Amino acid sequence: MKAVVFFSIFLCAFQMANAQKIIVPADRPIVLNGTIRKIHGYGPPGYGENKRTDARITYLVIELPRPINIPCIPEKSEWASIDCRAAKQLKLFFFSRSGDELEKTAKKLIGQRVALTGTVKRADTAGEMTPLYIDVTVIERSTEGL
Repeated sequence: MKAVVFFSIFLCAFQMANAQKIIVPADRPIVLNGTIRKIHGYGPPGYGENKRTDARITYLVIELPRPINIPCIPEKSEWASIDCRAAKQLKLFFFSRSGDELEKTAKKLIGQRVALTGTVKRADTAGEMTPLYIDVTVIERSTEGL
């Protein structure tokens, strides 16, 4: 009986530890380590609401080992429950002058561990696809975990 209670407590503690998210700053560049993935989804006009009429799209994300979040004050709207969600996958954006080169590099590194430097921002349109996204300024192969 004691073993069952101990195992139950251990399992609950383990799940709570894994469920914790990391809060990162939203106003300055940071480095995220993860794996680049290619995601297939639906775009305009409904972003998946009507799969027969919505465009099929492909985009790149960084998949992190744990979810992250940025400081957030929920807006007073019908979508407030999703405004402040954490994310384990962040869509990659390449807004800088070297964006085309960065995107080419990212495509070559799909499925590999990388270290991305950039600014994490909260999505405010459906086109950003994930609750958080990163404006990438540097991308390099990661040696973390090897």
